[in-house]
Amino acid sequence: MGYYMRYLVTDKKEVDLQLLEDALKQSDSAYSIANKQESPRNAGDLMYNNEIYGQVEINRLGDDLFNEEIEELREFIEDAEGKDKKKVMKCLRKARCIVAIQVLFQDRDTETTLSKINTLWQWLFANRKGLLQANGEGYYDLNELILEVE
Repeated sequence: MGYYMRYLVTDKKEVDLQLLEDALKQSDSAYSIANKQESPRNAGDLMYNNEIYGQVEINRLGDDLFNEEIEELREFIEDAEGKDKKKVMKCLRKARCIVAIQVLFQDRDTETTLSKINTLWQWLFANRKGLLQANGEGYYDLNELILEVE
């Protein structure tokens, strides 16, 4: 079992691996998404300078995996308490796709790895409505942790 982070997209703008790769390359040309699969599983390896930082996958409303993930995320927040729990529940109801990354730390420290992946989250927050979920932590908006979920 790895460490996963997910961006829950709630608006109608399309998201695919090519769009994400192009956005990352605008930030730094060393980024790429390799081994892209344009099958029902829209997946690939998030790379920086030919080093893998994570496996990224996009799941859409109506996909079996999307529905399973949303249901699992709902179950995890049932016992959570916080002023923004309703905001998170609304996001889960309105989600149209999930950009999920299994973070691969390799021999790097946590900060180095997450800083490379953070570029993707920054672009999504700037260009797509939604929230970021991190396993063992909870839900983030652009600025901070809004609901802690272990």
